[in-house]
Amino acid sequence: MKNNEKVVIVTSVAAVIALVLDAFMFVQHGHSLTSSSVWPRLLLFIILAVVVNGLSFLKMRFCGYATILVNLYFAIASLAAFQMVSPRESAYGLFIQALSIVGILVGAAGIYYGAKQRTDYTKAKFEKMKEQMKK
Repeated sequence: MKNNEKVVIVTSVAAVIALVLDAFMFVQHGHSLTSSSVWPRLLLFIILAVVVNGLSFLKMRFCGYATILVNLYFAIASLAAFQMVSPRESAYGLFIQALSIVGILVGAAGIYYGAKQRTDYTKAKFEKMKEQMKK
């Protein structure tokens, strides 16, 4: 499997986990999911995932950085849910904590694949420069 395919999968999973956790946190704090204050943040997760997934196939210089930053954001959102859930000892709290840990790990994997994406871009540029210097 190519790295850009891994980026798409990991970023999509991290976005879904962050979206679900954020929705649970809104409900926990008394916001209705139909509230106008909830949807802009949830749409932000979707938009960021779509942008990173689209960029992963372009193989441009900044694509790796975008992947790293967005997956870091998703991991931080998962960490925030881990810290803010209450009651922690209930089945609900344990579920949120477990899902948060998975979200943090998936976000970390996205950061790794973003760094690999940047490394692959740099290697390809160096190879291209070597070929041009040989001519």
